[in-house]
Amino acid sequence: MAFAFEVVKRARALCPGSAGEVLQGVIGGQEVLVSLTVDRFSEMEVVLGETSSIPPGLWKSRRALELALEYFGGEHLRGRVTLRRRRGLPEGKGFASSTADIAATVGAVAHLLGRKIREEEIARLALSIEPTDGTFFPSWCLFDHLRGEVFLTLAVPQYLGVVVVELPGEVPTLSVDREKLRRHFEQFSRETEKAFELLERGLEERDLTLVGKAATLSSAIMQEYERSEIFFLLSQALQDIRALGVNRAHTGCAFGVLFDLRLVSLEEARRRVSEVLRGKDVALWTAKAIGGGIRVVGT
Repeated sequence: MAFAFEVVKRARALCPGSAGEVLQGVIGGQEVLVSLTVDRFSEMEVVLGETSSIPPGLWKSRRALELALEYFGGEHLRGRVTLRRRRGLPEGKGFASSTADIAATVGAVAHLLGRKIREEEIARLALSIEPTDGTFFPSWCLFDHLRGEVFLTLAVPQYLGVVVVELPGEVPTLSVDREKLRRHFEQFSRETEKAFELLERGLEERDLTLVGKAATLSSAIMQEYERSEIFFLLSQALQDIRALGVNRAHTGCAFGVLFDLRLVSLEEARRRVSEVLRGKDVALWTAKAIGGGIRVVGT
């Protein structure tokens, strides 16, 4: 049954990605993460017309479109909606690119159909496609990315800058050995709980030093699972380059070096990290930590 609602002809929505996670592991028996949401976005556009066109590489977004139309009672429009990605994030690196694409697609469809949608509903739709990050929530949160549950809403840090270190290769989300990773996280659950205590206190007290320590501890736990020379080099250089800490994409190919932007500009931070990693096969880019959430950008 089709619902009666007013639709527009075109809608666009943004969702931020992440620079990996500040923390990921097992706390209280639950596998959780805190995404490091940054000011890099996926932007998806849906256009209502007489035919449908979707690029073949966007199968997750295609599925999100189908699920959103069904959820809002717009199945009768399925053959009339064109989907485009106007900008995106590097894929397979751990930057929440799929989550951002899926959430932005759902947000655009909701706007196209004149409907509202809550973050918890987006999580349910996204999880029917693959495990998801929490970048579509306005605040940072302790998030069960396998079940879509928010355990605790956290503050969004101010003045936190990131020099992202992007390594070669890709790690598709669906290729991760979840059982093996879960066993590792369970082995280090006490350390993860300590990292979260540091993170929560750092965000509450606006102490970026504690945030950096939490990120470095969580990254060190992952270092025991997957060794990386890059993490070793960065962690050894933190004091020399006046960085707060190192975070990582726990199931990706990237690290982040955290800086207090009141003390070091992003440009200078990038230069310092570049010196530490001179000669290494990496790409560097910079970002600022922000709150998440879908942004509708027009029709």
